Amino acid sequence: MLEHTNPSPCGLVKRRQGRPPHRRARDVFVACASVGVLALLVLYAVAAPTATLSTDIGPVVPRPGSRAVVQGRVLETNGGGLRGARIEVRRTGRTAGTAVSDNAGAFRVELPGSCAVYDISLHVRAEGSTVSAATRQQLCPGDALPVDARVVTQGHFLWVPGPR
Repeated sequence: MLEHTNPSPCGLVKRRQGRPPHRRARDVFVACASVGVLALLVLYAVAAPTATLSTDIGPVVPRPGSRAVVQGRVLETNGGGLRGARIEVRRTGRTAGTAVSDNAGAFRVELPGSCAVYDISLHVRAEGSTVSAATRQQLCPGDALPVDARVVTQGHFLWVPGPR
């Protein structure tokens, strides 16, 4: 008596043949391209745009009055006014005056007192973080110090193929 063992449930043994070489090459190429795209997406997510605050401090302008003034504008990267920038002016470690920029990005801080050296700082929320700039300036009653600031971002460049 002959015994016949067949591991196949249907009684048929199918032999799986390997994929043709051109399909294997295509599969390897697609896998490598997919890994490359995934790596670019991860790098894009990690390399978030960074923001800095560029300031232009003008020369002190004499004007009539009994108070020194720090005034100016804070602009977004697109040139529009940036609302909510905080300006703080300190004299000998104590706050002498503060302001918050309006919808146009304009601010004005009046400083009472005599001639002194002031520490002027700007704090702006941009690109998910707070960026700052600071300067030190001697001001006397009647002096006006113009301060112009602009948020500058550097970051992502994403090329998207297709019609424009």
